[in-house]
Amino acid sequence: MPLYVRDDEVRDLANRLARHRKSNVTEALRAALKEALEREEEELVERRGRIAAILRRFKGAERRPGFTDRDLYDETGMPIL
Repeated sequence: MPLYVRDDEVRDLANRLARHRKSNVTEALRAALKEALEREEEELVERRGRIAAILRRFKGAERRPGFTDRDLYDETGMPIL
């Protein structure tokens, strides 16, 4: 299935990459797209790992129960400011 590129700059970049890699445009674009996709997937795995680490920290953290009247008022019933 053909891929039509209507943007002159994109076409020029693809041709330049092919020349640098001493290949045709198809091979240059295939390799560049694979490299970009691998980087994106690695970054996604890294982000998910950081999120998982944060969630583990929160799961292990001691949490106070929600607010009660004792948090808002002193022993005489006056609001704590």
